[in-house]
Order: sequence, then structure tokens, then C-alpha cells
Amino acid sequence: MSKKLERAIRLATKLHEGQYRDGEAGLPYITHPMEVLLNLRHGGGVTDVEMLCAAMLHDTLEETDATPAQLRKAVGKRATALVIELTRAEPDEETWNSIDSEELYKLRNKMLLDGIRTMSPEAMTIKLADRLANVIDAKRSRTGDKLKRYLAQTDEILKAIPREVNPGLWDAVSRERKTDNR
Repeated sequence: MSKKLERAIRLATKLHEGQYRDGEAGLPYITHPMEVLLNLRHGGGVTDVEMLCAAMLHDTLEETDATPAQLRKAVGKRATALVIELTRAEPDEETWNSIDSEELYKLRNKMLLDGIRTMSPEAMTIKLADRLANVIDAKRSRTGDKLKRYLAQTDEILKAIPREVNPGLWDAVSRERKTDNR
């Protein structure tokens, strides 16, 4: 394993310390970036160290107090640029507080899909590895309309990301989306 990837794993572990995944008896949050890393490496066949570092750090700008400068110092410009690409844009506070929950969901969903459509193929590949982990988790922790909505959003993501970006991951997300393990 490269020293850079080791630094990314250590940094993600430190930044996500004390955070837990949603759901009953949620696991420490670090299990999610690790799962994304493994999906990318083994499901997607990716060996590019920069992409693997970005997978490990993909949620740090959204979920922690990390800064791009902090990431750049640990893993360099390219991995940090990928993390920035993967960081979800959100409505401003005024918009967030001025619309009802259904309109907010629609706006956030549109922003997510617009962001994905402008991503580089490398970021799209990491997004597929992330979505694979999240679909598996959603099927364990969500039910009813929440699960249906999440799976419908997954269909939209698969429409936004060309299969050619990474056929192995794209197909894995598609298969997982269609199976019911409950």
C-alpha cells in the first residue's frame, strides 16, 4: 500500500472519529469510506492511488470540519480535487428554511444530479462505488416510501453516469438496486 493511501486512511479515521452511520446500532462512520474504497478497488478494478485516496476522503468536506487545504497537505492536489468534485452542493440557508420538505427534496435531488453530470469520469467512478455502498445500506435501514425514493434516485444516478465510466461498478449498482435482500 502506498504511503499516500495510508495517510488518507489515517486522516479519514481521525476526521470521522465519533461519527456513526444512520440506522439501528449504526457502525462507526469510517466503515463507510472504507467500504467505498474496497468497492472502488475490488468491484471497480481501480488501482489509481489518487482515486483510492479520494474514495477514502470523499465525505470529509461534507461531514467534518476538514478543509481542502488540510486534504491537499495530506494527499495532494489531484486527490483533493476529486474530493471537491464529489462534495455535494446544498441550497443556501435562506432557501433551505423557506421551502417545504418536498420542495427541498426535489431541489437537493436536482442539485445532486446536476453535480454528477458535470463530474469527471474519475469522480463518477468513485460516486458509483459510494452509491453501491449506500444502496446496500439503504436496503438494510430504510423501508416504504423512503426506500422507494432512494432507489428511484439511484435510477436517476445511473442515467446520469454512463455505464462506460466503469462497467463493473455500474452493473453492481444496477444489480443491487434491483435485488431485495430483505
